[in-house]
Amino acid sequence: MSEKEVRRPRVVLVSVGSYGQKYLDEMTQHDAGGDVVGIVDVAENLADRFPVIREKRIPVYRSLRDFFAERQAELAVISSPIHLHAAMAEECLEKGANVLCEKPLCLTEAETLQLADRARETGRFLALGWQLNYDRAILSLKRDILDGRFGRPLRMRCVHAMRRGRNYYARSGWAGRITADGWEVLDSPFMNACAHNFQMMTFLLGESMETAEDVASVSGELYRGNPEVENYDIAALRFTTRHGTEMLYYTAHPLETRNLGQDGEARFERGTLTWGKGKHFIMRTDDGQEIDYGADGNTPMMQKLYDAIRCTREGEKPLCGPMAGLSHLHAVRLAQNLPVRDVDSAHVRWIEEGGDAFPCVRDLEDVFLASARQWALPGEIGLSL
Repeated sequence: MSEKEVRRPRVVLVSVGSYGQKYLDEMTQHDAGGDVVGIVDVAENLADRFPVIREKRIPVYRSLRDFFAERQAELAVISSPIHLHAAMAEECLEKGANVLCEKPLCLTEAETLQLADRARETGRFLALGWQLNYDRAILSLKRDILDGRFGRPLRMRCVHAMRRGRNYYARSGWAGRITADGWEVLDSPFMNACAHNFQMMTFLLGESMETAEDVASVSGELYRGNPEVENYDIAALRFTTRHGTEMLYYTAHPLETRNLGQDGEARFERGTLTWGKGKHFIMRTDDGQEIDYGADGNTPMMQKLYDAIRCTREGEKPLCGPMAGLSHLHAVRLAQNLPVRDVDSAHVRWIEEGGDAFPCVRDLEDVFLASARQWALPGEIGLSL
């Protein structure tokens, strides 16, 4: 092997207190092919919370400026609060580091394009943490779609909702908010926790392996079931894409079921794709073929980290860059313009479980599943919350 092939990239982890802990665990419990040379986090006494930091003698810095003043890294993994992503990604690129940034990268198209330009100018890559874009089953499926194997996409739908309670919203100052500290965050299940399957749908229809199909218009119903959050936490949305494909998406947090979905279907001119939680991506073609692409989850969730380290080492770039998330960003901003209705408090009951409290909107699961079966928004078939 050449020196280039065996070199281990130096990795800096930016924010490890929330989702970033997954990267810390992966890098310290397994050989990911790179070495953590620093952590950037503003939390006090971080090593008391994560003893592995002390055990591995990983230095902790309060800012990227402090880190880069003393050290270098070939890869920066950013899991900081949403409104800090863009500035931190740009700083890391300018310091010569490739970047793997958790989604969303930012909240405007202009900033997305600016960051994509900075990555090109610096000769570094900017990858996003949409983990389904790294899933080998999905990548194989997308190649067949691009090859025209199933004809034109006609319509797609998916239910993907997860219960979240007070502890989830209390974990940060931006959770469930439209703005935080004067910055837009637009946090909602559609923008954040349950965004992956919608982004995957747009990614599957992208005109290249690096891009996603853009959305052109939206109609839908937004609700606030949890009176303690600022933004909507229930969404039933219908998008039309730039090429005329209908996309229906149903997502929420205030439900009794811990994890509702994923339950998805996509109809093409010559076949129907189905997928779901614990199920394989199966394409059934009109001529009787059944193509099994494997299950979402066969590829490890942290494959994005392994791909970023490999690409850093080998001078390549991951498929999931800024353009892969741009359509989802457009969809978030279109949806944010829809009116939000408060669910009648008489239809919401609170349950306590595991030291947490969860609001549950009556019949929400049944409403979503019935609407999805009919390719409809709830109000179109006489269902209401």
